[in-house]
Amino acid sequence: MEIGLSIPIKMSADEKEQYIYKAQSIGVNNIWIGDNPPINNAFLDIGRLISKTETLNFWTGITSPFYYSLEVLFSLSVWFARNYPNRFGLGLGIGNVNVVENTEFKNKPFSSFKMEIEKLDDITKIRKKQTGEDDFPLLAIGGLGNKMISFATKKADYLLLNSVSEFDIERAVEMVNRASNVNGKKIEVIPYGMMQITSSKQDVSLTMWNIAKDIAKGCSTAILRSHGYSAKRIEQIRGLSWERYKKVPQGEIIEIVNDFGFYGSLEEIKGRLKKIEQHQNNSLVPQIVLGWMHNDDQWDDIKELVKNVR
Repeated sequence: MEIGLSIPIKMSADEKEQYIYKAQSIGVNNIWIGDNPPINNAFLDIGRLISKTETLNFWTGITSPFYYSLEVLFSLSVWFARNYPNRFGLGLGIGNVNVVENTEFKNKPFSSFKMEIEKLDDITKIRKKQTGEDDFPLLAIGGLGNKMISFATKKADYLLLNSVSEFDIERAVEMVNRASNVNGKKIEVIPYGMMQITSSKQDVSLTMWNIAKDIAKGCSTAILRSHGYSAKRIEQIRGLSWERYKKVPQGEIIEIVNDFGFYGSLEEIKGRLKKIEQHQNNSLVPQIVLGWMHNDDQWDDIKELVKNVR
């Protein structure tokens, strides 16, 4: 199984460069770069970093079709795919609705996303018909809900699953297999989860908490039930604010951090990765992406995780 790392977007340009050198040296295969305008532009980062190494693959992880005109998004993607063959992938998802001015998108994000992907698909077909060129990169669609997974089985090469929970991985694999039996198209599932290596259970990163609570809050009740949450816990999750928390809450509610992501000691995380690695046997889970809460002193731990998974 391949290992991907997402790069912390608030790093400086020099820090990001050092990050990829270290990732490459320990056997990481893929770097996923988030797109969060105006803080960060994934394409600018990839353009600067992809030429620094000959072995790492780079993905937008993820960007939104609402951050760019479709023509610009298409042109950027094709340029990278042509100039760096088999080393660039386009990860697309709904993204951050708060940075988009389009009212319809904010009100109907999923249906609007589907419409934009259909348009992007039309552009690729027109280009292929007129020029004979089929140079659009591999596409990963990011999501967690059943509607997005179902859509990904029709349009993408990969599903970037926004969870590392066993419940979600099994659900995604089952849906992909079912869809493949119907339409003959088999995509692969790439679980993605935030990761914090720590021996202290009281040391939950604020970033880790805020991301986990947003993922949990965005899940349907059916999905939360599949995770084994009680009605009371689901009610607590529903009551969480969408606003960014300024401190991590106390109590058992923080267990969602270690459900949708990896949180704990190196040995605990190695154990969970081994369980996920078992899904590789069905050829549907070729890679896992870790949103590592970067600590420069933990590169040896990451190296051990990479070695352990392989």
